[in-house]
Amino acid sequence: MNLVKLGSIAKKTAKKAGTFLLKQKSEKKIIESQKGRDIKLELDRKTEELIREELAATKIKVQGEEIATQIDEKLRWVVDPIDGTANYFRGLNQCCVSIALMDEDECLIGVIYDFNSNECYEAIKNHGAKLNNVRIEVSTIKEKDKASLTTGFPASESVTSSMEFLEDLKGWKKIRMFGSAALSCAYVASGKCDFYAEKGVYLWDFAAGICLVEEAGGKVEFSLIDSDRYSVKISNGKL
Repeated sequence: MNLVKLGSIAKKTAKKAGTFLLKQKSEKKIIESQKGRDIKLELDRKTEELIREELAATKIKVQGEEIATQIDEKLRWVVDPIDGTANYFRGLNQCCVSIALMDEDECLIGVIYDFNSNECYEAIKNHGAKLNNVRIEVSTIKEKDKASLTTGFPASESVTSSMEFLEDLKGWKKIRMFGSAALSCAYVASGKCDFYAEKGVYLWDFAAGICLVEEAGGKVEFSLIDSDRYSVKISNGKL
């Protein structure tokens, strides 16, 4: 398996999807469904269809947010066509295309394309992490009171979950909520933030970030908290 070649395909695909989304940015957006805090646009599905067409040549099956959310293959692409759909819908720039190649729980390739800023984060296992072809590394901050945390509200709105969430916010110098798990991972990988933690996210939300952060020198921890949602802690490895 040629990871460098597959990484190039993933990067090209992410950029093509991002270009498509940029062109649609000012157009009227059709909502296909809304449930809880989630919103699904027609463009989510159309963008995933575009990504699937581009990745078809690799002969590797795709696990996506919109189509085939669960598949049995250990080696598969894990795709989020628009991570941060609510932001995209409201005209906010914190959204991106995320593509990962996973082998069971190991991420071999990660590409996160912030199409609004034309910033392409990419990593291939044992080849380092890059932002627009320049090597990146996690921050060197060791003290919590000097570090920036990026997070999101937990999926559960129970009193216990809310109190635990508030407790976790204590002690950080700065706290940011971007509304995009993938970008939060990319920001840790590039040293823009130091720690990302969230409960209730799906694999496609953070999959590409696994390889990015590990190859940038950081630490990744994640575990299932129900049938398909995860608790994640992604850091510079020093906190």
